[in-house]
Amino acid sequence: MDLSQAEAVADLIASDSESAHRTAMNQMRGGFSLEIKILRDELIHFASMIELELDFAEEDVEFANRDDLKKLIKNLCLKIVELKSSFQLGNVIRHGVTTVIAGRPNAGKSTLLNALLNEERAIVSEIPGTTRDTIEEAININGIVFRLVDTAGLREATDVIEKFGVERTMEKISESAIVIYVFDVNEMNADDLKKDLAQLPLRKIETIVVGNKIDGVVNRNLESDYSSVENILFISAKQKTHIDLLKQKLVASVLHENNLTDKTIVTNARHYEGLMKTEESLADILNALDAEVSKELFVSDIRRALNSLGEITGEITTDDLLASIFSKFCIGK
Repeated sequence: MDLSQAEAVADLIASDSESAHRTAMNQMRGGFSLEIKILRDELIHFASMIELELDFAEEDVEFANRDDLKKLIKNLCLKIVELKSSFQLGNVIRHGVTTVIAGRPNAGKSTLLNALLNEERAIVSEIPGTTRDTIEEAININGIVFRLVDTAGLREATDVIEKFGVERTMEKISESAIVIYVFDVNEMNADDLKKDLAQLPLRKIETIVVGNKIDGVVNRNLESDYSSVENILFISAKQKTHIDLLKQKLVASVLHENNLTDKTIVTNARHYEGLMKTEESLADILNALDAEVSKELFVSDIRRALNSLGEITGEITTDDLLASIFSKFCIGK
């Protein structure tokens, strides 16, 4: 068992969902380790050839074909980019998906929270502004944990407490992975809805727009009325209509058609940092090869890349690194 597999043991113990358990098991069985080993072995072959050239520097021989080395480095870069891109998914699988329920007062946010949890967790009232602070609960949907955050209604605050509530809502939105923006289809048209969405600090966050209270709609084509709004779904939180469709959308927002069964997913920030360092070293090697500099100048970059990959699996370690990693194992608890 190498170092990354040992870390997966801690992840397995701490896993609180099927997806986190499955990902940790895959890493513990050596799925991620094998990927790193393949990358490192391919690079070691060429590194040994370059080192050999240095031993025969006076004879000016070339054992490593530079075009083949370029091709290898480019392929390694593509694989590392693929592994790095999986970290965002791996991070939410490991820690849960922070999902903020936002919207104007009395849009039905707390009712939606209760419908998703299938319990009366939040106080529901016809009086706007009932929720003054955030309410947080976790729900497991298809093996993925979503950390739901019900927030204060977004409007012009009428008192100090409500002002703090609105500021807290904006803060939670900016920190979230997914925003469920809830609006009352009987009270808000498409233009006003888009104005509200434009004012949110969404950045690159996934946003699901939810038109609520369809149980009160008569003689309207909602799909047509809100056709200009992207990623929209119509529900009745009170009647629990289309709640299952919303859950499906939440899962799809996380997976993006990824299959977790056999896919190698990076879940550890230390591994991600190691991949970042490796990518930087590989870029330096390519630049050196393109500039046709002497082998003495880029052989150190190859060594750095090998060291970065070796640190991930523990082939290259320090006492401080090991102490930091194994301090997270709590024996006897």
